[in-house]
Amino acid sequence: MPRALLVAHHYPPHIGGLGIVVQKQAQSLAQNGYQVVVLTTKYEQSPQEDGARTGIEVIRLPCSWALETLFSIPFPLFSPRLVCETWKQVKRADVVHIHDVFYINSWVAGALAALARQPILLTQHVALVEHSSRLVMFIQRLVYGTIGRWIFSKARGIVVYNQNVHAFLRSEGVPETRILFMANGIDTTKFCPATQDERTDIRGRFGLPQGRRLVLFVGRLVEKKGYQVLLEARDSAYDLVFVGPGSIPRDGRTAGVHWVGPLDQSQTCELYRACDLFAFPAVGEIFTLVMQEAMACGLPVVTTDDPAYADSIASGSVVLCRRDADAFRAAIKGLLGDADHLLALGVRSRELAIRYFDWSANISRLMDAYSDVFATRPESVK
Repeated sequence: MPRALLVAHHYPPHIGGLGIVVQKQAQSLAQNGYQVVVLTTKYEQSPQEDGARTGIEVIRLPCSWALETLFSIPFPLFSPRLVCETWKQVKRADVVHIHDVFYINSWVAGALAALARQPILLTQHVALVEHSSRLVMFIQRLVYGTIGRWIFSKARGIVVYNQNVHAFLRSEGVPETRILFMANGIDTTKFCPATQDERTDIRGRFGLPQGRRLVLFVGRLVEKKGYQVLLEARDSAYDLVFVGPGSIPRDGRTAGVHWVGPLDQSQTCELYRACDLFAFPAVGEIFTLVMQEAMACGLPVVTTDDPAYADSIASGSVVLCRRDADAFRAAIKGLLGDADHLLALGVRSRELAIRYFDWSANISRLMDAYSDVFATRPESVK
């Protein structure tokens, strides 16, 4: 039975799209006959996983989240145990699957996999993210231009989920033949539109108004996700609902703005089904997981215009606008003021989610990527 080591800085119960993606991959690999080990971070309330039941062994390493707490930078600082535990797991693995090169555990796993001559599969989740801080931009460029570029060169294949990351890898010198473009995926039977009675019940349980249009945002309350743009776009024509971890700004506690806080995926699914529209003023994120979840629940989507959407399924399915409050306010009010267009976009969102984002259909491409890695392994390390 082949053994896959998945290395990720996030994994449930931590709230975030990357962790959910890694968990889905781990579950699918286990269902397809792999022994799966996930090497990730430890949280104060990390669960006790039953690996014997799930087929997935989750190893959680102690770390500090001080940078995220102080500066909203999700960059865990690991204990020295990281090196020893990673080396032990790398030697036992048949393939090392690293999620994003930006993090310390990815660097260690990449270096040790190369030392042990174990094949590396990489999923690169994001490209260079524009940030107002020059220091943050410098650090990104430094990482991607050094250890990141080295891991890119060592990976047998690099999975990407959007054209922005694809273009970024090409700019870093990655050959086209090693870039594997895949669609991410969700459970479209779980993420589905609600009936009117279900919407009423969900709003009541979350304390949300019944007679108001609700515009939903899901994501960390940080600059790159654009929550502050949406907050500035508040209007008497609708209420805003924010779901995700982070500090509520001083001007955020006002009428018509609801701060729900971080929720697990099942709770977030309910809120998609209770709202009228999904707004996501993020930068550098194309058809990200939360957009896919919203579309599967039949929500029209308003998001930041990006050249990567050109000639994609976004045409006629999502509303693209400038990343500023006035543009988002106008787009939201325009949609909510046209009931027929709002309904038509919601129906098209659901159709596209089923066609392109269903996880059961997309997992086959990941299995093919694993098969290709095994097929090219030297006999000496098989």
